[in-house]
Amino acid sequence: MGARAGLLAVVVLLAGCGAAEVDEPEAAPSSSPSATPSPTPTPTPTPAVVVPEELDFTAATVGGGTFDGASLAGRPAVLWFWAPWCPVCQREAPLIAGLAADYEGRVAFVGVAGLSGDLAAMEEFIADGGVDAITHIDDRDGAVYSRFGVTQQYDLGLVSADGTVEVIRGPLDEDEIVAEVERLAAG
Repeated sequence: MGARAGLLAVVVLLAGCGAAEVDEPEAAPSSSPSATPSPTPTPTPTPAVVVPEELDFTAATVGGGTFDGASLAGRPAVLWFWAPWCPVCQREAPLIAGLAADYEGRVAFVGVAGLSGDLAAMEEFIADGGVDAITHIDDRDGAVYSRFGVTQQYDLGLVSADGTVEVIRGPLDEDEIVAEVERLAAG
């Protein structure tokens, strides 16, 4: 082996010594020696809310907005049918206002103002009856009344969380109205 072979050995040795060291990432510590990463959980799909036929409508509100009946699907709700000239409805108004406040977030309340051609009378009834915290449908044409089969004011439309729709014929006394709302809230 000559000088040439010795020189080649020195070059190889120096090349190996001068190579940069690459840091390998360390494995994350695990709580057990055989731990394997758990798969990402698949989110549970939210079941689609079925909109009952009675709630498949859009209507004007007394305040000039729009109300979508389908917004009540999947949650307990009371549709309070009333007319501004109705003495039973006038008597029920404070009770409905109180129940709407007591059950806020658990039972939705919507007034359905019908059987009247006078928007100003509806607005006055809402203000005087203290039911201005709930939405009121302007049903002067009777379309929502008809959709629920209501032929008289002071009926209650009850929508359960499972989508069942039931109309309770009135007039009802205070205890009956409270019992129906409690039943809805209990599911």
